[in-house]
Amino acid sequence: MAKTYKDYCREAVQRDPKTYGSMFNEDGSRKSLPNMSNIYKQKRILSDIPKEELKNLKRSNCIYKKKDRKPELEIRGAEIIVKGRKLNLTILKMPKNPTKKEYNRVWMHNCRVRERINKLKKQYGAAVTI
Repeated sequence: MAKTYKDYCREAVQRDPKTYGSMFNEDGSRKSLPNMSNIYKQKRILSDIPKEELKNLKRSNCIYKKKDRKPELEIRGAEIIVKGRKLNLTILKMPKNPTKKEYNRVWMHNCRVRERINKLKKQYGAAVTI
């Protein structure tokens, strides 16, 4: 009769338990994978506390603290940062005697900048000078 996979595993564990003992049981069957649920135990802590006690806790004692959010719009001199991205909102001057290609490139850049400025004014209001 031919050997089964379990037989080979059983022999391997008996021959070298240090190497194969972590993967197979002594009878040759595979060991189950370790439980990875303990990573998420911290999230369940607040659900174990009764609601009456939670109301009395101060926010500073709370496990979960809100992170300080960065402002969506930052203006640093001539540099504008919207949601972490730097924007180039400089309007380019037209060069002397431009070719058609140069003229179109500068005109389109300026058009996009003006549209972006109008969009930012609508989004953030007139309180922020752009």
